[in-house]
Amino acid sequence: MKGKLDSLEKEKNYDEILRLIDEISLKNPEEAHSLLFKKANAYIGLEKFEEAIKTLDVYVKDCSDSDKIKSYILIATCYTALGDMKRTDEYLEKALELDPDNEMLLKQLSYGAYINGEFEKCCKYDERLIEIDKADIEDYINLIFSCIQLEMIDEALYYAEKIIEIDPTNLDVFATLTIIYESVKDEEKLKEVCERIVNLKDDGSMQIILLKAQALLELGDEKTSFEFVNKAIKLYPYDPFPYMMKGLLYNQLEKYDRAEECFNEAFKLNPELLDSVEKLI
Repeated sequence: MKGKLDSLEKEKNYDEILRLIDEISLKNPEEAHSLLFKKANAYIGLEKFEEAIKTLDVYVKDCSDSDKIKSYILIATCYTALGDMKRTDEYLEKALELDPDNEMLLKQLSYGAYINGEFEKCCKYDERLIEIDKADIEDYINLIFSCIQLEMIDEALYYAEKIIEIDPTNLDVFATLTIIYESVKDEEKLKEVCERIVNLKDDGSMQIILLKAQALLELGDEKTSFEFVNKAIKLYPYDPFPYMMKGLLYNQLEKYDRAEECFNEAFKLNPELLDSVEKLI
């Protein structure tokens, strides 16, 4: 009979799976509980998520811890499909209690916390990932921005430097460091970061060119700064961001008329950038 159920699963014949499981359960009640997980999967296949949750809630009352973990994850998936992210996290955390070093669970909970603005939770999960040596660059970046949101600047700087140890060319982190040092008005550290940016290998990408342009202006090399941003405009003439950066550089130099001309060029290429520019200047 197991072979028949497996065959029906491959065929995605979920109605027949449910009928067959009910038939088996009536004939052999002692087998009913062992079939509940398959039954829940069939309900999910039919997008009957509430029925799947009810079935799994019964199943987890009498199963091994490994099966509990699988069930809690499946329940969480059902709540996600129902749009209830609070219950999703609740069941993922139940699974994590049984398997505290589960990389997949930690990453999912971390990402969900970050998206929902629960930055303390995000830090907790990401720090655990670091402890078990399972954190990747994205986890570190989310942790850095969570620390910034929580005004934990020293911690943000510490983890930013950790990323640079892992990936010395990570441009997002260098950009983040400039933002942090500007916000805390640490001119010495800002200059140091800008010098590190200027010395990064230029791979011709727009991101590195514009980052160098900004760093050069911070270091007082206005001429070379605009050479870089003009290079970006030449290489990427249909992208609005080089024009935006040029406008921001002019704005920093208080050359507002020239800045406005550059912003207008950016808006022509992408009118939706207006709100972004207003937040930056």
